[in-house]
Amino acid sequence: MYNYKKIRVILLCILLSVVFSACGNGASSEKDVKLVGTTKSDTSQSDTKEEQVKKQEINNSNNQKESTKTEVNKTVKASSSLEQKVAMPKIEYKLSNKIIVLDPGHAAKADLDKEPMAPNSKTLKYKQTGGAEGVSTKTPEYKINMNVALKLKNYLEQKGFKVIMTKTDNNKTISNIERAEIGNEAGAALVIRIHADSSDNKSARGASMLVPSNNENTKGIYKQSKSFGQAIFATLINEVGMKDRGVIERSDMTGFNWSKVPVILVEMGFLSNSEEDKMLSDQGYQDKIAKAIAKGVAALEK
Repeated sequence: MYNYKKIRVILLCILLSVVFSACGNGASSEKDVKLVGTTKSDTSQSDTKEEQVKKQEINNSNNQKESTKTEVNKTVKASSSLEQKVAMPKIEYKLSNKIIVLDPGHAAKADLDKEPMAPNSKTLKYKQTGGAEGVSTKTPEYKINMNVALKLKNYLEQKGFKVIMTKTDNNKTISNIERAEIGNEAGAALVIRIHADSSDNKSARGASMLVPSNNENTKGIYKQSKSFGQAIFATLINEVGMKDRGVIERSDMTGFNWSKVPVILVEMGFLSNSEEDKMLSDQGYQDKIAKAIAKGVAALEK
C-alpha cells in the first residue's frame, strides 16, 4: 500500500510538472508572436512613410516640370486677357484665286550685296539681312519665321489653298527682289511675308501689319494689300491676344515695291522683349499664330 501511494504521488508530481511547463511555453510563444507581429507592423509603417516621401518627391518633380512646361502658356493667357478685341474691318476685296505665296524672312547667312529698292530707283538696299535674335532665347529670327511659315502652309493647304514657299531652306540665299518675283510669276492672290520685330527699347511689344503705301510702284496693289492686311491682322490680334500696334504703310520696302500682286508683311512680336521672345520661340505659340493667319486668309475667299 505504501509503495502504491508513493507511486501515485510521484506520478502526480510528474503530471503537474508537465502541465506547468506547457503553460510556461504557451505564454512565451504568445509573447514571441506578439513581438513578431509588432515588428512586422512597425516595418510596414516605416515602408509606408518612405513610399509617401518618394511619392511626394515625384509629385513635386512633376509639378515643377509642368510649371516650366506651361510657363509660356500662362504668359500668353495673361497677356491675352489684358488686350482688347479689335473690330473686324469690312472686307472690301476677295482673293482672286487660291494661290498663296509664303515668304519667311531672312536666312542663316546674310547677303550684303545691294539691289534697287524699287524699279527705276537709285536707292540701294541689302539683298538679304540676317534678321534679329531673341534677347533671352538667342533664337535667330529666321528660324522662327520658317517654323511659322511651314505651320501656316499646312493649315492653308488643309483649307484647300495652293501654297508656294519662296524657300524652305534657311541656308538658301535669296534677295528681296527674287522673293517678290516668285509671287509675281505665280500670279498669287496674296503674298504673306513673315517676320519678327526688334527694338532698342526692351519694353516694346506687340504685333504689327506692314502694307505697301500708295506710290507709283504699288498703286495697282495698294488697296487690296491694305484691305487684306487689315482683315488678317484683326483676326490675328483677336485669336492670339497680341498687343495691337496697327497696320502701317511702308514705301521703303524692296519686297513691296517690286511686287505686282497683293502683299503684306506680318511682324509677329518683338524678339528684343524677353517675354515675347520666349513666346515666339515656343512651338505652341507659333502654331497659334499660324492658325490665326490661316483663318484670316480663309475669310477672304470669294
